[in-house]
Amino acid sequence: MQHDREKANAAAIQALLASDPVLIAVETADRAMRLPKSTVLTSGPAMPFGSYTGGQRAAIIGGALYEGLASDEAGAVAAFERGDIQVRGCQEFGCVGSLAGVTTASMPVVVVADDRSGERAYCTLYEGDSADRLNYGTYTEATRSNLEDLRLRIAPALNTLINSQTEALRLKPIMARALAMGDELHSRNAAATLLLLRRLLVGAKQLGAELEAVLDSLCDDYFFLRLSMAASKVMANAMRGFDGSSVVTAMAFSCAEFGIQTSGTGDTWFTGPLPTFDDYLLESGHDATDMEFMGGESTITEVVGLGGLAQAAGLPLHRSSGRDVSTMIARTTAMYEITVTESPDFLIPVLNYRGTPLGLDVEKIATRGDLTPFLDIGIAGRSKRQIGGGVAKAPLVPFSKAWDALHPR
Repeated sequence: MQHDREKANAAAIQALLASDPVLIAVETADRAMRLPKSTVLTSGPAMPFGSYTGGQRAAIIGGALYEGLASDEAGAVAAFERGDIQVRGCQEFGCVGSLAGVTTASMPVVVVADDRSGERAYCTLYEGDSADRLNYGTYTEATRSNLEDLRLRIAPALNTLINSQTEALRLKPIMARALAMGDELHSRNAAATLLLLRRLLVGAKQLGAELEAVLDSLCDDYFFLRLSMAASKVMANAMRGFDGSSVVTAMAFSCAEFGIQTSGTGDTWFTGPLPTFDDYLLESGHDATDMEFMGGESTITEVVGLGGLAQAAGLPLHRSSGRDVSTMIARTTAMYEITVTESPDFLIPVLNYRGTPLGLDVEKIATRGDLTPFLDIGIAGRSKRQIGGGVAKAPLVPFSKAWDALHPR
């Protein structure tokens, strides 16, 4: 049995390594994902509408208002409760959500496809650095106006740039190079964003008056995160369906719980309590009592060996990661103990170009019991805006549940 599991895990990892995520389009979610207008997607294992609280609940309601499914908050709540509007998990539609992850039919999403298998993944565009961001639980006129600008101006311009490329816009080489330039492709994407911008500007002359708008969006350091998430989802999906494999294929959380999926257990979510913080840095005037979990699926980057597993590559994040470079290196080094192998694609300069830890293994995590994945995440505040960033630790419970399902006593 152990030998069979090791073979299944090796096969799953080889499938991930063979995947080739390519950015092919920016389209509205109804067209790209066939998302019904009456459905609002959100981060984490899906729950009944009444189970969502705080900023995530506010973001879900805001999504319904943006789509014109209700005229006010009370009407939206009543429609959800009647079932006229459905709330479902992003990953049911092949999508990954940032923070609250709210995705609705008319929102533009990046479309990333595996050039080998055709498997696709999706993620909404970055909303920018405005305080009025839907995925932090705010829906105001400024939020609506920004979402409309993304839909009507920025998304079409980005799609024009993508279509102007003479060669496939492969994301893995950009990610690999960015990892050697100080990114870990979760909380830091500055290098990857600039590398992408350089590629896209080849077609900029076709944009004319729309160039300024798309450049404002592309020049934000966080822009590439959504591409990193979609590319990671494509790579993680390649590991699905290997019978007996104990490799993690998804990690996500809502306002109430954290969940994982594994290669050998299909679409089943194994859930537990929310992560806890190992270290964090908050904006001046905020403390731990202001922090609120609103959901998040950007932890898909950790699933493929990036983010918290690659902290040793993202040393510019040291202020929010303990203010100690040696601690960040030690975190990455520890992750080799709970993964199957090392990535031959994503290399860490400070570790003498050792590959990032790859293939989170629920068997190793559950049987060891004292070490779970590190997660680099943004921190939302009760004020419904980002108030900081930090390093969280995934809870042990979901990994133990998954191992019990794979290895019944």
